[in-house]
Amino acid sequence: MGIYSVHIKGSPDEPSAFERAVFVREGFSWWAFLLGPFWLIWTRAWLALLTWVLLQISLAYLVHAQILPIMAESFIAFIVALCLGFEASTLRRHALVRRGFRMMDLVQESRLAEAERRFFARWSFQDQKSSTETSTVNTTPNFVGLFPSAGA
Repeated sequence: MGIYSVHIKGSPDEPSAFERAVFVREGFSWWAFLLGPFWLIWTRAWLALLTWVLLQISLAYLVHAQILPIMAESFIAFIVALCLGFEASTLRRHALVRRGFRMMDLVQESRLAEAERRFFARWSFQDQKSSTETSTVNTTPNFVGLFPSAGA
């Protein structure tokens, strides 16, 4: 089972906010591990991309200046790619927050389509529930003063 965090931009009262909902799967990302800088560009994680570029430039400088052996540089690059794979969902969530999105919900499903279906069913049910609750609100209180009424 996978866990998806759901992020929307705008108010949950606006139906158009749900049309732009973004689902972020929690866990290891093979795409971020294998294609790190391209994944960072695709998810628009600009600060993480800048950090990755600066790290790669500094590693290349250290190898060129013969301060660091090439095997160590390869090992460090592998560790960076591994960390990027593990922290991909966190980096994507932070990039979404910087763009004005906020987390609305967590959904546990095995596939993205099922997670979307469950999320939208849950939120449409809550909208129907809140609209029926407002139409059947009892205006008489169930208590008199500090004591509950006999029928409550």
